[in-house]
Amino acid sequence: MRVLDHLDADEIHALRERGEFFWVDLEAPSDADIDELGRLVELPALAVEDTREFRQRAKIDDYGDRLLMVFYDARANGASAELVEVHIHVSATEVVTVHRSPCPALAAVHAAPAHTSAGLVYRILDALSESMLAVLRGVEREVAGLEQRAFERPSAADRRRITELRGELFRLLQVVEPQREMLATSAGDIERVLGIEPGQVHHPFRDVHDDLVLAANLIAYCRELLAESLTVYLQSMSNRLNETATRLTLLATIFVPLTLITSYFGQNFAWLVGHIDSLRAFLVWGVAAMVVPAVVIWLWLRRSGYLNHDGQ
Repeated sequence: MRVLDHLDADEIHALRERGEFFWVDLEAPSDADIDELGRLVELPALAVEDTREFRQRAKIDDYGDRLLMVFYDARANGASAELVEVHIHVSATEVVTVHRSPCPALAAVHAAPAHTSAGLVYRILDALSESMLAVLRGVEREVAGLEQRAFERPSAADRRRITELRGELFRLLQVVEPQREMLATSAGDIERVLGIEPGQVHHPFRDVHDDLVLAANLIAYCRELLAESLTVYLQSMSNRLNETATRLTLLATIFVPLTLITSYFGQNFAWLVGHIDSLRAFLVWGVAAMVVPAVVIWLWLRRSGYLNHDGQ
């Protein structure tokens, strides 16, 4: 099988003349290159138009003896996942892939390409779906860490990351689900174009479909964990605020009566000033009048279960 990573009109013409199977993989071609490629391999006009206009949904367009498949590669890029849209033109005699940015998954297929159209298309789709799974497994590990920290001492940065990941996973789900559905419903079209006999015991694209099912389930699982982590985080913040309010209330419960006592004895009436004139009177009416109510209130609060075992 011949693999071309650039547009070579003479080479493509010669390969088609000899009936030799080949793969053209173009990165960031111009519109003129796409038009020329469509002319060389006789792509349908609508398929050429779709390939000029990227940002399309994952899909399969059936043109009889040809298919246009829009699939996505995924790779980790810092805190987010970068998606690479790949247009795959499939026929029994050649495969054409077009993408606007580097696609590591296809680079791996270049190293060991298949020798039949069915084998090559399987290798391409399998590599793209595996790249999505690899990104999602990385997200799963991060989500597990966020969940663990949510039960310990979560931070505001964790809360922001939870929100970001939920949006990121929803974006990935919008790609994975259509890819899964199109392989489930259009497997017969792929088999027909690639010459896979109907009723064959097992066709390889079922494996790709299974990978996408796993990816969709992994996204749902991670989103569920993130929702739970966010709930735990908010509940933890609420509990901490409740604990702070409880302790402030307990302090107020102790000191409000003492404030009343001190305000009473702090009045400058002649009888109070004239009769509290000894150390004993000071200890009884001054110190004991403060300590005894505080101790009584503290014992009552502890007996009622408002205080922790350490008396805090």
